[in-house]
Amino acid sequence: MWFIIDDQMADDRRIRRLPLATVGLWVKLCVIHSKGISMQAKDPAAYPGYFDKLDLKDAGGTMKQLQQLIDMGLMEERGGGWRPVYAEGICKEPKTLTEEQREARRKAGSKGGRRKAANQKAKQPSSNLLANSQANGEQNSGETGSETSSKLLEDSQAKTWHKTDTYTDIPSPTPPASISKQTDTPDAGFDRFAEAYPGSVGAKGRKTEAEARALYAAIAGNPVELTRLQTALRRYKSAVNDGQIRSGHIPRLNTWLRDQWETWAPEPITPTRQHKHTWNCEHVHQLMDPHEDEYDHTGSLRDGHPSEWWKACQACADELNNQQETSKEKQ
Repeated sequence: MWFIIDDQMADDRRIRRLPLATVGLWVKLCVIHSKGISMQAKDPAAYPGYFDKLDLKDAGGTMKQLQQLIDMGLMEERGGGWRPVYAEGICKEPKTLTEEQREARRKAGSKGGRRKAANQKAKQPSSNLLANSQANGEQNSGETGSETSSKLLEDSQAKTWHKTDTYTDIPSPTPPASISKQTDTPDAGFDRFAEAYPGSVGAKGRKTEAEARALYAAIAGNPVELTRLQTALRRYKSAVNDGQIRSGHIPRLNTWLRDQWETWAPEPITPTRQHKHTWNCEHVHQLMDPHEDEYDHTGSLRDGHPSEWWKACQACADELNNQQETSKEKQ
């Protein structure tokens, strides 16, 4: 028996509103139930038709998570436990096969296996057939082995020609060149952001939606602020999914972008101001102080005649600044 998840499951609103851990628990419980139904078909006493608290605990789940699934309509109470609700667009209800159906599948699988083996034998490369025939020919006369190998080679080529209408040594077609990813547009970025927002956005083209779109564009123009906004949305969704914010208290997207998003965003990182070396900074002193006695201190910077010591320290500061700029450019 198979438990089949619909490929549109991730887009379902009920699934999107659940925490990822709860979705994982839902999958495990559905698998447990499907396995139980399969066992029940062979022995009615093997499974009561629902899972209980012990099964929930074995799956690593909690009653809080189970209640979230019940609230979303994905689980229901049954007897002394619970069972999945198979909703359209999320999953398909497993079907129990009868003994006749199982036997028919077994025969079909056996027949398919024999057909696959025959096809693989027909596809055996002519070089392998030639090698096998030459090995067998060593036991017979050289002439007989040569004739046999030639016949096998011709038969193999004939089979291959009949199957593909071409020779097998034609090179494989070159795969198409990859298409470069198109640059994302602000509208596309807003649409994805609005879809991920747990609250209402407003009708497309209306005042609230237009305001939200404009606010998003103003924030997204700065890559640093856009990163903060995306982090704020993840934190806000997590708080909603965990029940910290009730569904009735979620504002529309334009209100959230205007008044609340920075509350959920990480603090902006203030770039550190780059130090500029001067003749009297500590870095220059660390380098020049051991050589101070080598320079003349006579002179006045105010009078326009700096000392040799000042000139040497300033030259050292200029060199350190140049090295700093060079290092920054390489990064």
